Amino acid sequence: MIPMQTAVPQQPAWAVGAEKRASFGTLVGVELRKMSATVADKILIIAAPLVLVVLSIMFMVDSSRPYTLERQLGSVFLTVRLAAVLVDLTLVKLIAAEWHYRSAQPTLLVQPSRLRYVFAQATIAIGAWLLIGGVHVLMTFTFLAGRLDARDAQNLLTFRPGMVVAACLVGAFCMTLLAVTVGWLIPNTAGAITTYVLVSLLFTILQGNIDLAGWVDPIEPARQLGGVSEHGVIALVTSLVLWVGLAAVAIIRAGNREAA
Repeated sequence: MIPMQTAVPQQPAWAVGAEKRASFGTLVGVELRKMSATVADKILIIAAPLVLVVLSIMFMVDSSRPYTLERQLGSVFLTVRLAAVLVDLTLVKLIAAEWHYRSAQPTLLVQPSRLRYVFAQATIAIGAWLLIGGVHVLMTFTFLAGRLDARDAQNLLTFRPGMVVAACLVGAFCMTLLAVTVGWLIPNTAGAITTYVLVSLLFTILQGNIDLAGWVDPIEPARQLGGVSEHGVIALVTSLVLWVGLAAVAIIRAGNREAA
């Protein structure tokens, strides 16, 4: 007699799917959905780009005499520092809240690699940086240019448009890097948001009229590109070492942080 073969039980579809490693694109999509998980999150996402444009208009309406390159770039760098605050706070909230409210746990159960998790958040931050940088460039060459014409001031920014575009993009990148670094370092929503706002305001005050803190200014690379920094290459190096070093420490901490 031929022995009867025991039927192998079939796994349910959900179990088969759970055993598969989530793709990186899926991971990014999950993080994007977390950004708009609640009604308040949706309002924040809608308001962030609108506030970016409104604050750009406010900071570029310069009441002083914008007849020098330094004055005109001053409006640009003030915009770079503060106009994207709501977009950056959205990133801070996304990253810090993951650990604060333990919402990282379901994602890590699907794929346990914390570094992939960090890189997914970094991908979203890169998208935010491109949005912010694009708006900075657009507002500089449209609204600010129109304001200078209305004030009968020569638009000195058009003499070196490549430098201005690079300064806007580098400055936006530096502020975005500051936001994600704070979010990765401080796994507490309120603490991370407060830290980001205080750091941004502190350097806005210190670097307002006199270059007092170029050695540690987050956007010192952009200021050096624009030629408005009063310090030399050493200040550029110290600023880069500080903030890139903090970002590296933040990635390492986030990559080894326990979700429970």
